[in-house]
Amino acid sequence: MGVDVTWLGHSTVTVDVRGPQGRLRVVTDPVLRAGLGHLRRRPRTPAASAWAGCDLALVSHLHHDHLDLPSLRRLRPAVLVTPPGSSDWVRWRLGRPGTHVVEVAVGQTRELPVRGRAVAVTALPAHHAGHRTGSGLSRAPLDAVAVQHLVRVPGAFPERDPGDLLLWAVGDTGEFERSDEVLVAGGRAPDVALVPVGGWGHTLGPHHLDPRQAAELVARVRPGVSVPVHWGTLHPVALGRTMGDRFVEPGRRFVAEAASRGVVGAVQLPVGGSLTL
Repeated sequence: MGVDVTWLGHSTVTVDVRGPQGRLRVVTDPVLRAGLGHLRRRPRTPAASAWAGCDLALVSHLHHDHLDLPSLRRLRPAVLVTPPGSSDWVRWRLGRPGTHVVEVAVGQTRELPVRGRAVAVTALPAHHAGHRTGSGLSRAPLDAVAVQHLVRVPGAFPERDPGDLLLWAVGDTGEFERSDEVLVAGGRAPDVALVPVGGWGHTLGPHHLDPRQAAELVARVRPGVSVPVHWGTLHPVALGRTMGDRFVEPGRRFVAEAASRGVVGAVQLPVGGSLTL
């Protein structure tokens, strides 16, 4: 019984739910390669055992470091939830008839049969560009938007009431007024929050959360566990040595900023590191 959360680098996290109905594996924004485009991975690529057998994959938006088609083809999830406005394009580009590709509109909840469980996925608004770079060449939809996902897995904690798992995958967002809408959607604080705290370049750019802003978000929502993601993994080609403390500092700073606001459960994981609920 229980839930295992493993950070595989950048925004890719495996969440394994162990319960009476068997194991269910969720993977967020899978990037499983040593590099993509102009980006290279500094830690080792995750072993196949860390992501194989994926039952449900979540993609927050179409940026290449969140929707990596080769990684999705390698992952072969049973169910893939894509951003609004993108499912037809992803289905075409993926070319995997064994994967059920669906999308959830912003503000809507969709119940999906996953390993015999009725898993509910809610799409929440995000303040971030959702279109794909070079969409004219790839024929990607220009109106696709970025979302956060709230996933409710029933039966994850049979010893407690309620026994469902609430997983909040923030994806990528900047600050905006509706950023804590997850509390209304879930009816309570999430059990696990995967919170972006950095990026892959020398500057963060617009519509991202830095460690302080991410800590302020979790201070409003108060999830049971908050794991910093979207940092410390990717760097532009030939610039890995110039990244300075960006491979170590954002996660540490987020945990410290959260603690200063009285937030418990903020946990920095090393790449490949896990925690158990």
